[in-house]
Amino acid sequence: MLDVNAAKQYSAGESFNALLPILKRAGLEQVLSICELSGGLSNHNYKITTPAGSYVLRVNADAADSFCTREQERFYWQQLAQAKLAPALLWVSDDERYYLSDFIESDLIESDFIECDLIESAVASVAECAAIEHNMIDSERFQRKRFIHWSALERQTSAADFMLAQVSLGILHHGDSQQAYLNPEPPIEQDKHPNSAAHLLLELLLQLRELPTGSYAISVTEQWQEYHQQMLAYQASLALTHDWSERVAKLLGIQIDIKHWCNDLAACLIKPQFCHRDLNPHNLLLKNNRLYCIDFEYATASHPLCELAVVLATHALTPAQQNELVTQYLSDHPYVTPHAVAAVPAAIDMYWVFACYWALLMAAQTEPCRSTDYLAWFDCFWPLITQES
Repeated sequence: MLDVNAAKQYSAGESFNALLPILKRAGLEQVLSICELSGGLSNHNYKITTPAGSYVLRVNADAADSFCTREQERFYWQQLAQAKLAPALLWVSDDERYYLSDFIESDLIESDFIECDLIESAVASVAECAAIEHNMIDSERFQRKRFIHWSALERQTSAADFMLAQVSLGILHHGDSQQAYLNPEPPIEQDKHPNSAAHLLLELLLQLRELPTGSYAISVTEQWQEYHQQMLAYQASLALTHDWSERVAKLLGIQIDIKHWCNDLAACLIKPQFCHRDLNPHNLLLKNNRLYCIDFEYATASHPLCELAVVLATHALTPAQQNELVTQYLSDHPYVTPHAVAAVPAAIDMYWVFACYWALLMAAQTEPCRSTDYLAWFDCFWPLITQES
């Protein structure tokens, strides 16, 4: 559901035929085309076109089952769909391996109003944009603009990157206690355009925090302990490679830091809230000037800074946009203390810590040819964790 232009179409062959019986069980008889959608690191998504409309078939990866409860995932998916914050979930196979949902064609966003440097390959062609925008803007004005897919906003940001960016604005201050406080006044260069990335993300974050939490919950500390115990169990029971064990040693070497970050987060928590916990650009769709979420494998009630940290860690935002998000999201937030802003760097660090655990656990459960891919993801995430030593 992420990048239709990068889709690979299956007009014939084994992949097409293998999916037809599953689609028939889902009630789709007249299938015109099947396109594999890009973006997933574990699950596979396919755009299904029929005379009646377009849908998405998601094939769940077996290894991902250790990270989520499918019943919990569906609960939150349906809750967000009812709130018009996610595509409708239409069908689930009896074995919970296949999900069918509505397809949402993601709109493009004007890069002029993002205030950040984006790679040229992320910019949609003039012809593509014209087909979408011809009723909204005149051709002369359009020629001066660039349009990108929301997924092109992806950028990995560490806690150190975030803090340096805020210092560059003179907003983040360090005291003897090493606490950080953001200026409560919004920065002058705020982007007020309706397509502002920061504005759209803030609107989504504020909507999500108002949702009911349901009966599911896990704290940051509990999540860390759960992942850590799974990792140690694999280490004890499986004959894993030296490369895998080397990376385990890296995580074992920062356990004291992880405990400190968890304590910082626990100290500013008043009450858990609903958290998607993976709001990276590939899990967001832009339609009619609002954002929709997909992929609810990690959704649960948890620490409010989890939501903010993911957005800060994965989106290409300027220091001013980052400050706008943090300031507005935490302003009078009912579930964290007034000094929660000091724990934002810890929340970003824990996001990348969890990403490293995820990569190792996925590598332990997949065949060797795929395992190396997940170890490569670990190597991508590891440098983003603050190294205190």
